[in-house]
Amino acid sequence: MIQQHGGNISRLENILDFSANINPLGVPDSVKKAISECIPYIEKYPDPYCIELRSKLSEYENISAQHIVCGNGADDLIFRIIYAFKPKKALICAPTFSEYSRALEECGCEITVHHLDEENNFDITDSFFYDLDESIDMCILSAPNNPTGRLITPDLQEAIVKKCKNNGTILVCDECFMGFVKNGEDYTFKNYLSENIIILKAFTKTFAMPGIRLGYAVCGDSSAAEIIQNIGQFWSVSSIAQEAGIAALDELDHLRRSAEYIEEERDYLYEELRSMKIKVFESSANFLLFRSISDLAEKLLGYNILIRDCRNFRGLTEGFYRIAVRTHEENIKMIAALRRCLNG
Repeated sequence: MIQQHGGNISRLENILDFSANINPLGVPDSVKKAISECIPYIEKYPDPYCIELRSKLSEYENISAQHIVCGNGADDLIFRIIYAFKPKKALICAPTFSEYSRALEECGCEITVHHLDEENNFDITDSFFYDLDESIDMCILSAPNNPTGRLITPDLQEAIVKKCKNNGTILVCDECFMGFVKNGEDYTFKNYLSENIIILKAFTKTFAMPGIRLGYAVCGDSSAAEIIQNIGQFWSVSSIAQEAGIAALDELDHLRRSAEYIEEERDYLYEELRSMKIKVFESSANFLLFRSISDLAEKLLGYNILIRDCRNFRGLTEGFYRIAVRTHEENIKMIAALRRCLNG
């Protein structure tokens, strides 16, 4: 089963879903409570400017609320950013999240693709700068990258920022998985935030809220934030999503515990995969990319386990798969089923 994205299990029953990269510790109880308590107010329109939520995010991100835009998930903001600035030529990597190219194509933008090399663990290297020339209006990066889980080193970050600034290129970095990264503050593009940089984040993965749809952009320039705010639908964030986000930002200890748990379980999965002689790539996120037999996804479905077949990622081929990090008990079940699939 090849899916455009992970988590499409509506037609499947009793499935253990390793295809969606969601926090295995789930939604904090306080967030569930906030959602429940705001139900009586759903007859009113939501605040189109998310004033209370942006104020809370301002404290969390340590930046003025005027530099923050909230949206209906990070996907919504990807499209709004691209339609706001209408780049004529953009640079993306491969493999990476498919919505970047889809949004750029819908906007009629010419796309330059920098292909990441499997032999370099799909890392961005100095060769990236051959494609990042003066013709590029917008550069979109993901860190940790999806589906590889790889980060961009601080030295390369600094060089990319400098090159984009010199070229007048808008740099968009998707950091939706950065909350799962140990010492993530050392790898965020916020360390270089300036007027041409936009950072994407979401509550979807870190707080296990994909059904709520809530993301936000941190812009180095308040005028850029205003432009993005004025693109797209007026009431882009529901009242329920806003209340959920406000409550989630009081649960920073939940993020810390989640990052520690995910690191431990990711290491467990990584070593188990290696013990089966599977080529698996080291990751800093809550998922792992690996290479195995061509029909592995179908075989695992026979054990009611769904993984992400990655052959439809640009730059990947048949036999590449991505698995999320789940609870230890679930991870044990997946590894046991994987062993049975490979050993007959």
